[in-house]
Amino acid sequence: MNYAIFRRAALAAAALILAASCGKTPHPEPQPGPEREKTKREVPNPEIDPNPLVDYTKWSIHDGKFWLDGKWVFIKAAKPLVNYGTDWGCRQVKNVLGTLKKKFYNTIELNCYWHYFDQDGDGEIDVSLEPLSDLINTIYEMGMYPCLSVETYSVGGGTIPEGFWDRYPDAYAIDQDGNKVNDLEYGFGTKVVSIFHEGYRETVHKYIRNLVSGLPHEKLLYYETTVEPQYMGTVNLCYSEAARTEYNKWRKANNITDAESEMPELPVPMSFVKNATWNKFRAQFLAKWVNDDAAAYRSVAGAKAYIAMDYLDATEETMRSRDGDPEEFLRALTAPDIIQVNWHWNLPEGRPNQKAYDRVWKIKNETGRDWAITEHMTFNGEDFTANSEEKLDAILLNTLNQGTRFGWEFTNSLNSSSDSFCLYQDNWSPKRVIKNVDDFWGYWLYKVDRIEKEKNGK
Repeated sequence: MNYAIFRRAALAAAALILAASCGKTPHPEPQPGPEREKTKREVPNPEIDPNPLVDYTKWSIHDGKFWLDGKWVFIKAAKPLVNYGTDWGCRQVKNVLGTLKKKFYNTIELNCYWHYFDQDGDGEIDVSLEPLSDLINTIYEMGMYPCLSVETYSVGGGTIPEGFWDRYPDAYAIDQDGNKVNDLEYGFGTKVVSIFHEGYRETVHKYIRNLVSGLPHEKLLYYETTVEPQYMGTVNLCYSEAARTEYNKWRKANNITDAESEMPELPVPMSFVKNATWNKFRAQFLAKWVNDDAAAYRSVAGAKAYIAMDYLDATEETMRSRDGDPEEFLRALTAPDIIQVNWHWNLPEGRPNQKAYDRVWKIKNETGRDWAITEHMTFNGEDFTANSEEKLDAILLNTLNQGTRFGWEFTNSLNSSSDSFCLYQDNWSPKRVIKNVDDFWGYWLYKVDRIEKEKNGK
């Protein structure tokens, strides 16, 4: 027997017994726990890439995200509101692109109001598109992604070119009492057009085609249909002859013959205003309006052009008036790739607008559509000023917890101390709403990545 080995073994055994008798038992080496979450001030902002890759042949939108050359890129979109139908408006934005880039914006959204480009409302472009084309080229060459939106409705801030009404005086939206409607809900007083009017829709599609045809459209990341498509929230629309014509065509196509859902003569009683068949039609036609605008874009930009649209989900008591039936409206949206939720936060009640996200995700899952779900105006300069820094952070975190992986949009991304809608002071220092976004952009990218990894169990 090797007594030396035996003796070492005996001593080791004795040590174990002694440790146990003293209440000490050997433990395995400690394993590292989950990584402690970093605070805003612990995450540095990223370096500004002086020569970023921008190649429209290498970008794609799928699985709720924007991808560039196979890499996920979270979008920070600036929406500067100027008249892009003028040289001075385009130069104003061109001159601040370097400043926006230093604030980590990688996407510039160009909102091209119909009346800025087509003053007589015939769908033809009446101004030079060279300044806007030059701006798009400059954005692209600076390593950012230009996007195009149009505003062709007259509720919430848009305006129909005055000459259009000379051509189509019967295109007015009509309320249930037979009155022509102006936008008093948002305070603009503009003449409200009926989306059922064929002349209106044809003219808008002509405008979209002519606008896109004159621009370097291959460099545009995505195209947005009219802002916040809806009827109205405080007025029941529309009971024009154009609406009656489209409704009767829809009833015939769907073999609907019951007397209860026939459109009565004016004034229209509330029993019909609330009729489920009528509101199903309104929801489907509103979606058709969006789908047809998307088709106008794609007729020039190509079948694979990416389309974004705003989904407005406001106070519940207004939703029937706004879109007929929210879920039916979403279900009939076959063209968009990007759904921008608005309201994403219930400002009057200070909480997430959960019903909006629930509806969008329900229809996305039901239909299997590969929607990128994000927000319309994640922040603007005016609506969020009453919130504390902690509440602003909670609003941003809510978008990520609701599934946003595409990016955020900020409006109006210009500098004006006197304009409450602008996010920056005259000297480009951030106003309070945007300050925590700009100052801690590295942290927010960290949070996006962390939440995504937690969701995937990593």
